[in-house]
Order: sequence, then structure tokens, then C-alpha cells
Amino acid sequence: MLLVPFFLLLTAANASTPVYRGSFDSTEEHWTVVHGSAVLDISVLHDGHKSIRLDRDAISQDASVRLAPVNLTIGKRYEVSGWVRTEDLQVADVDRTPIAIGAALAMASMPFDVHSAALGGTQPWTHVSLKFVASRSNDQVVLTVGNGGSFRGKAWFEGIDLEEIPSSGDEWPAREAVQTFGPAYRYPAAGWIYLHIEGQPYERGYQHGHLMSREIPEYLERCAAVLGSKDHWDDYRTTANALFLRGFDREILEEMRGIADGASDAGARWKDRRIDLLDIAVANTTVEMGELASAVSATPTGLEGMSFDAPPYSDRKRDTVKDHCSAFAATGPATRDGKMVIGHVTWWPLTLAEQTNVMLDIKPASGHRVLLQSYPGGIESGTDWYQNDAGVVLTETTIDQTPFNGAGTPVAFRARMAIQYGGNIDDVVRILSKQNNGLYTNEWIMGDAKTNEIAVFDLGTNHTKLWRSSRNEWFGDTPGFYWGDNNAKDLSVRLEEYPDPKGDPQFIPYVPSGRDMAWQQLYQKYRGQIDEQFGFLAFHTAPLVAVATMDAKVVTADMASHMMVWAEFGRPNQREWLPNKKYDFDGDDGLYPSGYYLFGAEPSATLRASIDQNEETRMTEAAGLETPRAMPASNNVDYTNRLWKGWLLPASDSDIWFVAGSAEYYQILQSKDIDEAMNAQRAVWRSLQAGAPTALDKYRLERSKGVLFLDSLRVRMGDDAFLKLMRDYFVAQTTKTVTADSFLEKAGLTRVAAHLDAIDPPDGPTYLVNDIWRRLPSAVIVYGTTRDAGANRFAAEQLQHNFLNGYESEVPVYKDFEVTDDLLRHRNVVFVGRPEANSALARWSTQLGLDYDAATFKINGDMHASEREALILAADNPLDPTCMVLLVAGNDALSTVKAQNVELTADQYIIFRDGKSPLKGFFARSTTSVQRARVGN
Repeated sequence: MLLVPFFLLLTAANASTPVYRGSFDSTEEHWTVVHGSAVLDISVLHDGHKSIRLDRDAISQDASVRLAPVNLTIGKRYEVSGWVRTEDLQVADVDRTPIAIGAALAMASMPFDVHSAALGGTQPWTHVSLKFVASRSNDQVVLTVGNGGSFRGKAWFEGIDLEEIPSSGDEWPAREAVQTFGPAYRYPAAGWIYLHIEGQPYERGYQHGHLMSREIPEYLERCAAVLGSKDHWDDYRTTANALFLRGFDREILEEMRGIADGASDAGARWKDRRIDLLDIAVANTTVEMGELASAVSATPTGLEGMSFDAPPYSDRKRDTVKDHCSAFAATGPATRDGKMVIGHVTWWPLTLAEQTNVMLDIKPASGHRVLLQSYPGGIESGTDWYQNDAGVVLTETTIDQTPFNGAGTPVAFRARMAIQYGGNIDDVVRILSKQNNGLYTNEWIMGDAKTNEIAVFDLGTNHTKLWRSSRNEWFGDTPGFYWGDNNAKDLSVRLEEYPDPKGDPQFIPYVPSGRDMAWQQLYQKYRGQIDEQFGFLAFHTAPLVAVATMDAKVVTADMASHMMVWAEFGRPNQREWLPNKKYDFDGDDGLYPSGYYLFGAEPSATLRASIDQNEETRMTEAAGLETPRAMPASNNVDYTNRLWKGWLLPASDSDIWFVAGSAEYYQILQSKDIDEAMNAQRAVWRSLQAGAPTALDKYRLERSKGVLFLDSLRVRMGDDAFLKLMRDYFVAQTTKTVTADSFLEKAGLTRVAAHLDAIDPPDGPTYLVNDIWRRLPSAVIVYGTTRDAGANRFAAEQLQHNFLNGYESEVPVYKDFEVTDDLLRHRNVVFVGRPEANSALARWSTQLGLDYDAATFKINGDMHASEREALILAADNPLDPTCMVLLVAGNDALSTVKAQNVELTADQYIIFRDGKSPLKGFFARSTTSVQRARVGN
């Protein structure tokens, strides 16, 4: 470690008041080099102040510095900011994951993919900032260059500030993204759906069903696919009814009934009928049903001990047990502060994984408030991540299936009861063990933030083993550390899978797997320093993350005490998970990482105000008191049998405008939306006026001139007179070579009177989204790394591939921090990712006229705040209007990926709506045409 003097000023933590202000001019305090090297640079000043320069060294490929520790209040909102300058800073990924970033700011408590906007290349002093909620009471500002990869070049930092800021309207979730129902609410965040319900069992279940009414039938479809087929749903209902339903107590049964009724009353249907209790029971026991066959095979039948030899022609195959999870818990001598840290990743079938993205916050009338990872219609976790307001954290990794106990209760019920009514480790172990049916056998990992005690509990059907840190019980000589990876540690539990002493020979005792050894190696390297960063590191490192990893969750004791969790939906190493169409469910979309997000159960003042306001609005609308919104009328007229027929030839180039224009205008008058078709023609005209035309462009310009003239003539003459003029002219002249003047004469006009050289359509867009296909030779793709980096990269690569098929040459792809104005100045730029995710786009947002705040955008006064929506938009390049910008940006990672597959049409914008037809149109302006969004085909 290299210690260098650093000056730190601490002030009172008032709203909008600095709590930390750093300068590199003094030598009174310290900063610490973590990677690379850092030196004070008196030759590069910012506003007269010295800067600190970060460089690589002989060991590290990146560089990072931690500034002096600062005290924060957990749950409060802060903003870290500073000035950054770069010179020829080139950043390279060293592998597919993680995605390396440029010069940026972060906090020591944050995952690697949470940081400020980054800088690269050569950039002047630039102000960057990051707003966040404190998850540590003692934290450090981090200056970083090339994090996740390697770099060459230089980066300087100066003027680092940290302020406590008040809850305000710029924090997520935006009010428009919050849905309410009584005291319940939901909002999307980083691929998750946060769902809060409260009250008595039926009431809170009804809230759940109402707010998740769209998603619940979708999840039932996935359950049917995993279990076998929708055609056999009645069989699954019978199984759930016979084996599981009566294993739930009255409280949970009422909650499940409420879910079914709430969803059905909100309009949800499954198999053309209302959803009922048994449907919800199947959803909550799908995982256990999947283990039933293995459990029965491990259950004694009475034939054990007898010898049965298979005939020589048999071909017996043993079932293989799939890995499901990786998890750890650390405390005491293993951790940085002696307190508890727990983390977990799920390895899950993609079909269920895609909707196991509900962060369910339950505030029951009795018992503890709980926060659990779940799914639409879930009363339990499924993936088994639980927290409660007593500071208890419960998770697990599955182990080989032990026998089935038909008299027991489902794990879905016992785990939910353990977290709702367990105030400590003793309570949790007792409730989990009571009336165990044996299905979905687990090695449970748990901790208690009140005491910082951790434990691991191998729970078989008939045998159990509990290790507790309070008793100094450790497996594998790892004081302060437990881990799990689907490999049971207790011999008596392992023996339960082998009821027949005459079965095939097996080596049954514990043997460490590759993941076991990886956990122990990480422990040896980081013991005494384990904190949340240990979890982030482990969960983007193979083999602890793998092809079927779908998420990550990490908590510290302080976070658990405040019901907070760092959660990632998607692979936590920023790599996409694509569906295999040969094996996966047809409805699978894949998982595309959004990055870690910090959830907290306690709503901020801004969120609470949004909830109250939205609920008041909902109640007003429900009472029928809202003012109906008038929809714009369509100007379309059916011209099917009134148009001209035939074809003409131009006598000279000066006659092309009429011949080509009349043929094109014929097609426009048959379009479904004439106003939008004319808006497209006006955009073509403007784009052709912007640059030096080619021979093809000259033809297109003449054609557009003709269309615009004929449209204006129709408006002046009226439909009947204009259409008669056109029919009569074509009847007389069809198949002939004609002059435009002959048509003008027929219309009673001269070329001068027609004002052909003064055609000037009203203000509007210059480019349409499908214009990018003609501009690929000078195009670049720029994807965002500030958020959704993995998904944005994948979407950019897919666009590059699609463009390659149309252009036969690769369009270059850049990260947002790599591009400069000079690079983009004369380019057609395709931005991937919304402004908050793409720092290059954020710099241009105002110039582009883009109204995109966080994960919501506004088009023609309408707010689009659904996580299932995305915006595709064409605009002028603000540095060179002869070039265009194309934006492909979703309100979440998945919608961005899906949007890049949308067919590009002759529109200024396309609004992708998952499961619905897209909206297409033009920005509303003061023009002679009614401009509105239309539903696309």
C-alpha cells in the first residue's frame, strides 16, 4: 500500500451541504492506492489546484485510489462528484467480462458496475457525479481508471466532493413508474419488479394479485412448460391438491386465495377461466414437484436389502443432479469489520428465471416484515433469498434429494414461516425442521445482524446437521466463513439419498468440488478483509458463476438491519444468457444484465409522496370522476375507387418531378395513415436538402417535390376536383411521354404560379428511423456503460450483425466514454441505451430535444414509464445536420435488447411495447397536418 498525504474537510451532514470536500493541495490527511500508482501532479492544475494522476504499475492492469474514510448515515441520499481530465486514455477489456470502464468515481461499498459516467480518450476537465443511497456507515470515495480491464494513457482527478442531498423528484422510481392499489405499490428497477403488500392475509394477497395481474398468467405458462405441458395442468393441480395444499396453514392459504381473486378481478385469465387457489398453489410448489421423482426414488419401499440384478440387455442411466446455487456467509475473524456478510447466486432454469425477478416486500399484520426474491403469485422465494426486519437473512443451496415424507409440509411454507416468524437463528432452524416433507433438500445458510452470528444447516428428511459461528464450529478449517454449492457436508444427510444397501457402489462421503475449492481459495486470500466487495468479486468469477446463473444478492449486517440488499438480475458478470430454441420454452427471451441495484424496504419521502398521489388519482378514476381524454380524429379518407390508373414517361429531367411524384402520391393516398405518410415525405425532402446530393438523391428529391406539390394542390382544389383532374389527365396521357407543363396547363397553372421552386414544408424531422440503412458507410454504434452495460453491449453487437447483413461491412462499435465530439462530428450515430445509461447520449440529450428522464420518456405529451417500453428515434446529428442520430433505448435492459429487433419504418419515432403493437409517428408540431401516434402493424 502507498500512502500519500491528502486533505479532508468534514462538515455537518445537512441537506445539500458538503459532508466531504477534498483537495490535493495540502498534506494533512491520507489516501490509499489500491491498484496501480498515483502521484500528485503540480503541472496539471484545475482552477489553480493540484491534481492527482493515476497510472498503471508493473503488477496491475488498472488503477484505483481510495480517499480517506467518511461517516455516512445508512439510508440517506448522497452525491459524490469531481473533476476528471484524460489524455489519450485507451481502455481495453481483458475478457468478455467484466466490461472495462474509463476514468470514473465510485464508493468503496459499491459493486464494480455502479459508478459515475466515465471518461476516455482525450477530454478536458469534465465534471462527473453519482447520486446514491448510503449502505455503509463508514465509506470511501474511489477514483478508478480501467476498472475491469486494462488501460494506457493518463487520467487526472481534482475537486472531489461528497454531499448529503434531500429526497427529490430526480430519484428513482419516478412517480409515473409507480403503480398503487390501496397501501400496496410496485415499480420497476434494473430488471426487477419491487412489490410491496401489507395487511391481513387475504387483503395482502389480493393486493399482490391485482398489481401482478398481467404477470401471473405469464408465470403460470412458464410453470406448465417446466413441469411438462399446459395440456396437463389439471394433473398438476391434482398433485398440488393431494400432496401440498393442506401443508399450508390458514394464513398462507388465505394469502394465496387473495392472489388468485385479486388477479382475476383485475382481468387475469388462465386457460380461459378465472385463476383460483389451486393454480397459485401449483405456482408455489412447481420446484417441489420437479423434485418429487428423485425424492420418491430415495424413499424406502421395503425392498431394500434384496438383490435384483438387471438383465444384460438393460441400459440403466442414473439421474444427474443439477447444480442450483452458490452462497456464502462470513463474520468475525473473516470479515473486514467483524460483522456479518452474506451473498447468494441462483442457478436456475431460464424459463422460471426470467420471471423470478420480483423483490417482494411483505408487511404482514402479524410477524416480521420480510423482503424476499420471488415471482408473480409467489408467497415464498423459490430461489430462497429471505430477509426480515429482525435482521435475519436466510438463503440456501440445494443438495442431493432426500426421501419424501408425505406427512410433511412444503418447503415453500416452512421457509416463509421461518422468515416471517423467526427472530433469530434458533427460531429459523426450528421452523424449517418442523414437519419437513423432504422435498427440495437444502443446505441452508443464515445469519443474524443483531448478533452477527452465522450458521449453516444441512436439512435432510430425517437427519440434520447445524454448524454455528457462536459455537466456533467450522467445516474445512475456515473460521468465520461458511459456503454452499450444492454439495452436502454432513455424512448422515448424504446417506439419505442411498436407502438401498444393495444398490450400486458409490463413494458417499463429502469430496470437495471445483466450487468448494474456489470458495476456500477466496477465503484464504481475503480472510480478515471480507466485505460486500468479496461477494461482488466471487459472483463474477468462474466457477462460482456459470451458464445458468441468473442473479446475485449481497448484504452486510448494516444493510440487513435496514432491510437493504444489493441485487442483480441477470448474470452478475455482465454476460447475456440467450435462450436455446431447441430446448427452452418458446416464450423465453433470455436474460440481459442490468447491473446491481440497491433496494431498501423503507420508501423515501419522494416515493411515499408518489404513492399517495398516485393512489389518490387511482381512486378518483375508479369513482368515474376523471375527465375522458379526447383522442385525435383521423383525417384518412378511403380513395380506393377514386384514384387514377396507368403510367407515364417523362419528356426530360425537368419533368421527373411530376411523373415520379404522381406515382408515389398514388401509393400515399392508399396508405393507412396519409398524414404520417406525408410527414415521412417531408422528412425525406428535408434530409435531401441537408447534404450534397448523389444521382439517386437527385431523383428522390424530384419525386418528393412532386409529392409535396400534388398534396398541396389537392388541399387547395379539394378532393373531388383534384381527383377528377388526375383521372382525366391519365386517361388522356397514359403510356405517353409527357411534360410537367402539360399537366400544369390542364390544372390551369403555370410553372411560376405553381411555385415549384419554392416548396418549403413546415418544420419537422429531417430523418426517419429507417434512413439509417442508407447511411451505414459512415455510421458508428455507441453503447452505454453507465447502466445496463451488458445488455447495451449485446444489443449493440446485434445491431452490428444486422447491419453487416445489409451493408456487408462492419459498423464500428464504441463504448460511450470512448467517443469524442471529433469522432462523432461527421458520423451517423446509433446510440444504444437511454441517457442515464449512455453518457455520450446524455451529453447530446438537450440538443436532440430528447425528453428521457431516468427510465421514463415522453412523446407528444404522453409519458411512457413501463419497463416493457422502448424508444427508437431519429434526429439530426447536432454537430453536423447532414448526418443523423438513431436512438435505440429501453426503459430496462430487456426492452433495449428487444427494441433492436424492431423493423425500422418511415417514422420519426417508434415506441416498442412488449406484447403489444408498436406506436409509430412524428413529434406533434404546428403544421397543416394532424400529427399523432398510430398503432403499428
